[in-house]
Formats: sequence, structure tokens, C-alpha cells
Amino acid sequence: MTHEMATAIFRRLGQVDLFFSKDSTGQIWRKFVEPDFATTVLSNADPMTIQSIRASFQEGTSSCNPASCRMWYIPTILPDDWTVYAFDMLRKRIIVLDPAVGLFGYSNRRVSMHEFVSNKLHAALFTCLQNFFSSWHCESSHWGHTFPIIMREKIEKEQTGLCATFFAWNYDGDKLQTPLNKVCCCSIILPWKMRFLLIHTISCCRTHLHHTAA
Repeated sequence: MTHEMATAIFRRLGQVDLFFSKDSTGQIWRKFVEPDFATTVLSNADPMTIQSIRASFQEGTSSCNPASCRMWYIPTILPDDWTVYAFDMLRKRIIVLDPAVGLFGYSNRRVSMHEFVSNKLHAALFTCLQNFFSSWHCESSHWGHTFPIIMREKIEKEQTGLCATFFAWNYDGDKLQTPLNKVCCCSIILPWKMRFLLIHTISCCRTHLHHTAA
């Protein structure tokens, strides 16, 4: 999956969540951070200087209180696959959702790599949160890491982006609401992706027609 496609998907997932949370008196339990954030942080740039990142943090704040979010999902493109880092504000832990890890779990080298990446994201995330939201409730100290084994089979590199998207949408903080393996990867994720692309295309066309008519 390309960086641009992942950005479009996670942006739309966030908009869907905001839409279905509009009657929940300002409460929303998760926030999807677009891939630009992780890419910027891992390139040692300051995310606070990127207008699109600033806008993504503040999107929907008029109707939903970000301080109510328990889970913050940060999709990250790495040299060999996509990974989602889930930041659990309730339990103060970083959950590493790596679709490339199969039945035998994480090697010491992969654990070290994920700790390095997630610690950089953690520091940058809290810098943004503390700057954008003066009443932020969760401290950045004394966080731990969790490395759940979600996939029981080896997934090809080309499929990790789709799997990471599926993880972020279905992981409830403890487990996947819908289990995933290699067999159902094509039967669940690919049709789901195509439905998303169709909806996204229709939405973009409607927006274009609206601006043309105006």
C-alpha cells in the first residue's frame, strides 16, 4: 500500500468515527493519526511545523473532545512493512501491531527496532498533545510496550498495509474484534478496501461537483 493510499484511508476512517460519534455528547474513544505524522517524526523533522499534521490533530475538536480518546492509532511505514502503534492512554502502554510477525513472535532485533520507533513517536505525540490541548490528562512518563502476536501466519510485504489498516479499525485495546489470518485476508480485507475506495471516490466526485456548481 502506498503512503498516499494509507493517508486517504486513515483520514476517511477518522471521519467515519466522528460521524458516528456525533450523538455521544462529545466523547470519542479512539483517534486515527495520519501516516504523515510518523513519516515526519522518523525523518527527524518537527511535526508541529507541518500544517496538515496540525490540522489532523484539531479536526473534529468542535464536536468531540480529544481528551476522551483512550486509543491513538499511528500507522507507520517501515523499510520492510507497515506497522500500527496503538497508544493506550488508559493503561499507559504502546501496543505494537505488526502484521509481518507470524507464529514465532518477535525477534530481539525486531523488538528493539519497534521500541526505538515507538519511543520517538511517543515523544512527538505528547509534544503535540500538550501543545494543542492545555487540559491533556495523561502523563508521558512510565509507559510500557506490548507485543501481541496477532497473525498466526506469514503475510507478504505487499499485504501488510491492508492488514495494518484492518488492525487499527478492529483492535479494541485488548484484541481484534474480527480475527484475521491469511485465508481471510483476501476474502475480508480486499473487498473491504474496494468498498472503501468506491465510497471515497464517490465522495471526492461529489465534493468536486459541489465546488464546480458554486
